[in-house]
Amino acid sequence: MPRTKKTKERYKLSQPVPLLLDGIRWRLGDESENAARTSGLKLEPGTVTVLMGPNGVGKTTLLEKLAGLRPAEKLQVSYGSESLWTQSWTGKARLNENALLQYGYACQSAEDGLFARSVGEEMNYSLRPYPLSVEERSEKTSTAMKAVGWDDSWVERDPYRMSGGERRRTALASVFVSPAPWLLLDEPTAGLDGAGHEDVASQLRKIKSSGKGIVLVSHDSDWALALADQVLLLHSDGSLRLCSREQLLEHPQWLEETGMTVPEWLQMAHLLWSNGVSPEQAWHPAHAAAAIAASWPPDSLDLAVAGSADFTVKQMPKSADRGWKHRLAGFDPRSVWLAYVCLSTGLLFLGDWISLAVGAGVVASLLVGGHISLKRWQGLIVNYAMFSIFASLLFAWGTGGNGAIVEWGAFAEMLFPFLRTMLVLLLGLAIPLVMSPLALRRSLEQLVTIKGRSLRGARRLILIVTLMMRFVPVLLELWERFVRIFLARGKTASRNPIAFGRKLRDVAIPFLLALFRLGDEVSLALESRGVGEDSRPTHSVKMSWRLRDYGFVAFAIALAVGLWGFANR
Repeated sequence: MPRTKKTKERYKLSQPVPLLLDGIRWRLGDESENAARTSGLKLEPGTVTVLMGPNGVGKTTLLEKLAGLRPAEKLQVSYGSESLWTQSWTGKARLNENALLQYGYACQSAEDGLFARSVGEEMNYSLRPYPLSVEERSEKTSTAMKAVGWDDSWVERDPYRMSGGERRRTALASVFVSPAPWLLLDEPTAGLDGAGHEDVASQLRKIKSSGKGIVLVSHDSDWALALADQVLLLHSDGSLRLCSREQLLEHPQWLEETGMTVPEWLQMAHLLWSNGVSPEQAWHPAHAAAAIAASWPPDSLDLAVAGSADFTVKQMPKSADRGWKHRLAGFDPRSVWLAYVCLSTGLLFLGDWISLAVGAGVVASLLVGGHISLKRWQGLIVNYAMFSIFASLLFAWGTGGNGAIVEWGAFAEMLFPFLRTMLVLLLGLAIPLVMSPLALRRSLEQLVTIKGRSLRGARRLILIVTLMMRFVPVLLELWERFVRIFLARGKTASRNPIAFGRKLRDVAIPFLLALFRLGDEVSLALESRGVGEDSRPTHSVKMSWRLRDYGFVAFAIALAVGLWGFANR
């Protein structure tokens, strides 16, 4: 890549810079809760910050916000003078590509984002956003390979012919190769053996000594804290406590305040520290043992252990449920399914724009009244709407008279069936949100079962429908994940046709490969359950209709008849 003036300016931004956070409640060390502030949280370059908190508290979410992979909400993130999010001329927030260049990111199971046919190509992909010479690329690739315990002979290896641990090393090397001044790492040692832990720790120390900053999430607390310069403790209410490693050694109960359990090794380290062992020795068992043997009388250790602090384990406070719970959980899944079929039939009878508006009002009322949020499907809905408009415009293009480019009557006529189908789609998208795949399968099986028997073809159709409903959310989640990986590695938020084509390629390939792996896993799972044999693999739990299920279906039929009658008024 030639070093134009623009790329040179962007490359200068990859020098060490602080990471600044505003808009999140935080306190320093042993400050009281009343001292919490919402601005000025600064992580210095040349340090390792370990982010800790109980499972499910949002460590990965916070890390993804630091990388711009999730909407920042109230959090403002800046790498030096570069704000991660800026406002476009329309007032909409958009990512700043200069800020994206400031970090390298490794998500959980980062190996699933590999897509190139060789380790070297993976390295080149991570380096592509940076204007480096061929010699610089080669040097950084070699250094990254050594960081994971490999030599240059691994550059030509195919990641898809590697073991899981080797793929994880490839993914880490593709992060270490980046010249960005910050590394954001989520569980980097998962799946690695002891030697892999040591290789990663050694590389992180080298990266820190070069002046780069590291934010690290790891469940291996003893491994991570041995590297830490400071610790961010994330509480269930979203607030943070920034403390040094020595302060955490002195106050291990701070972990309990987040909802975590104080690990036994930290209890022992605290005990050693409280009996005169230096903090640096307390973090290293061999050094601590030598200090104890040299300075303590034989019986004093017994007294110290007998008088050790009694750590209590606190339960993690339950976070408030911020989402609505839908109101269809108490209905028989068969009644939900039949109600959907009836109402969809009524919607398909709509024949003019007034009746379509009434149908849209009915669908909106049902979703709001049932406390069903379709935010999960927002991208799919928006894409369908855009496709409907563009397809209708294309159909009506050039058909206008009197010099008009578009015949708006033809446009409306083409758009109408798209919008009518969207109403049915919106109701259908709600089904996976209110009904589990198992409940769906049970309901469909019992709908077609007479005297304990059902047709073999019907069972196959039910299995197909159930798998589709089960895996549509999974596929959507997979796609979104690979989009985030592309953004973190490709460093581009542009929306021009070239950038869009590159995004489609770099997201679609790993997505399709993940689908193949998922298909193999599903096939094995179905085979292990006996699917495909003559006998039925499972037996459903008997469901029973109640009065409200009859009322629910009757209500849906009444709505469908009302829509049909209004459409034929």
